[in-house]
Amino acid sequence: MELIFEKVQPIQAWLNFAGAQSPPFREANGNGRHGIAGLAIGIIFGFSSCALLLGGLAGLPNTIMQWFGYMCLLSIFHASEWYVTAAYRPSQLKYDSWIINHSEPYTVVMLLTQAEFWLEYLIFGSGYFKGNLGLVLPSAAICLGSIAVRVLAMVHCGENFDHIVMEKRKEGHQLVTDGIYSYLRHPSYFGFYYWSVAAQLLLGNPFMLVACALASWKFFQDRIPPEEAVLAKSYGQQYIEFCERTPIGIPFIASNLPYARSSKKK
Repeated sequence: MELIFEKVQPIQAWLNFAGAQSPPFREANGNGRHGIAGLAIGIIFGFSSCALLLGGLAGLPNTIMQWFGYMCLLSIFHASEWYVTAAYRPSQLKYDSWIINHSEPYTVVMLLTQAEFWLEYLIFGSGYFKGNLGLVLPSAAICLGSIAVRVLAMVHCGENFDHIVMEKRKEGHQLVTDGIYSYLRHPSYFGFYYWSVAAQLLLGNPFMLVACALASWKFFQDRIPPEEAVLAKSYGQQYIEFCERTPIGIPFIASNLPYARSSKKK
């Protein structure tokens, strides 16, 4: 695994515009970075959507259409991350808002996702996992629903939302408990988790399906409890009561807050 991360470092550096000399590309929030990211995502979405619309007439195999469906949804996911930040949290808008340069582990997942899909298709062809519309269509619906949940969460939270885990209460920060937050405690995490898993189901990637389910679970297990501890410290009993009436929605995520300890005793 260390070898994989070592090999992906040049790609990560490229995504971060390492070595760029021109200010629009060198600066962390340069317009050039936004322009390249938006252009790339737009091209991918435009080509993939056209392939989906016209692929049937051109006689493209279902497996190829399956791939283009995934690319459309991937483009929507990244574009929505940037758009919601631009529209509802403009003060926090930056190149990182596209999250295409999220982290080395994220880049590794993207590369392994593509590798598994195409290797399995080239070796085994279409079958139960590849080109099966009975698998593709429900998975695509779950993907869209997951993205929609995350977008609704970010929109409803507005300036109170941040891609970075809050280590202490920021000035002006408010606890949001209505809207979609009255049904899910962390709807943006819920949406991200099920998007990451359903995307692999959409592609018919059995190995990456398991890997993403476990990796995403580990990511949120490490992220949610510390964040909840900060929120409980900031809002006290108000946040504890909020936790008691709203589920996380991600399986087996454990918390260290009093509500979790008391629920285990029942």
